[in-house]
Amino acid sequence: MLGVLVTRDRLRCLIYLNQSAYIQHTIAHFGLENLTPVSIPLAVKHDLTLSQSPTTEAEKCAFEDYAGDIYYLSLVGSLLFATQTRPDIQFAVRFIAQFSNNPRIAYLEAAKRILRYLKSTVDYNLVLGKREEGKFDLVGWSDSNWAQDHDDHRSTSGFVFNVAGSSISWSSKKQATMATSSVETKYIASANATKEAIWLHTLLTELDFPPTMATMIHADNQGCIALANNLVSHSRAKHIDICHHFI
Repeated sequence: MLGVLVTRDRLRCLIYLNQSAYIQHTIAHFGLENLTPVSIPLAVKHDLTLSQSPTTEAEKCAFEDYAGDIYYLSLVGSLLFATQTRPDIQFAVRFIAQFSNNPRIAYLEAAKRILRYLKSTVDYNLVLGKREEGKFDLVGWSDSNWAQDHDDHRSTSGFVFNVAGSSISWSSKKQATMATSSVETKYIASANATKEAIWLHTLLTELDFPPTMATMIHADNQGCIALANNLVSHSRAKHIDICHHFI
């Protein structure tokens, strides 16, 4: 696999996927070897907005002198490639990628912070294998943040799915519709996860490893769970698009 080190532990039936060499090459390519490592990929209170983009020619020239659009786009692209084995940076990379049209120094510093995090966790592996004896079931988790985008106030949905204790699918995307409450945004996130669960269930069945139980999707909002379980509640949520009631 291009840029991915594959290590097999045949005795334990495990496969380790690692992009440490690629990450180190990326850090060296951008001349950032002296970066100070950090423990999280984004600042706790990241408040980047599109309004911070350069608006005057002087600001744009200042950014070009500092780095340049091509430098930023190349850095974001390199980080996107790293997400294939690093789901822990999926949200952060998606967040900075939305500023690619008109980058600014503040956005570049946020992108560099992700590299600083990768530097401190360069030896992390994505582990695949049957780590839970007797279990080959598909399990998912979904979550979202409500109206955290300062520009369009849309929420971000995220999910991750495990098979036998190994993460096999993950996503972090901005929701297409405007959610009016935290219950609604969690509900939309759960609906998106449900569609992924059905696709994964079909894939596993075609590979002759059909899940033995119904797929459990975990959510952390009681209102969302009640809405998904109780059809009567739908009368109070008519404004929610029918495509989300698919859950």
